[in-house]
Amino acid sequence: MDHLSESERRRVAGLYEGRIAEHGLTVDALKSGGTRKQWVRHAVHAEAFDLNGLHILDVGCGLAMFYRFLRRRGVVPASYTGIDIVEPFLEANRKAFPEGRFLAMDIFEDSLADLRPDVAFMSQVFNNKYDTADNEAVARAGIARFFDVVRVGLVIDFMSTYVDWQDPELHYFEPETNFSYAKTLTRFVELRHDYLPFEHTLILRKGPCLVIPDDAEAREAYWR
Repeated sequence: MDHLSESERRRVAGLYEGRIAEHGLTVDALKSGGTRKQWVRHAVHAEAFDLNGLHILDVGCGLAMFYRFLRRRGVVPASYTGIDIVEPFLEANRKAFPEGRFLAMDIFEDSLADLRPDVAFMSQVFNNKYDTADNEAVARAGIARFFDVVRVGLVIDFMSTYVDWQDPELHYFEPETNFSYAKTLTRFVELRHDYLPFEHTLILRKGPCLVIPDDAEAREAYWR
């Protein structure tokens, strides 16, 4: 199955609601490894594009920590929209950031037509191991669906199979397989496996990260 059933979606949301009940609306409710690891992930994501003046979509936004990170760095996007299935996260975000838009959405069933993002970010969205769905198929469907609607690009991270231990509640992805799939969607793909030892990030672009100069400009760079 390449999407989540309503019962599976409720089960995953319930995992986070249970953590909220235990830890409150804190980073510990995310099961993300803590603030330090979040900082590293967000630094990698923020480096992928110049986000000033762009419409940002944060899929699985949690406590809007990526938005907090960008604000601290002085990034001024044209807009920020966060999507999640955990209502307490969304309620907290709406209070903290009234200038943002925070939506409860089924990312596989609901229309994406009104979102119109420049760049979409998906951090830790597909980490949970599903009971009734194929994690690999679900992730591929999610990547394809959101890459189709972005204007500039998509950034997504995963747990990596290059580990010495696996949490039975999480799903681990082969970086090579993810890269190969991304290349079926665009010619411009970057794979990063250099920031946390057991995770990797894919950056899918609509166009190349560098603009090829004309011949005269290129020659001047070497033989002026």
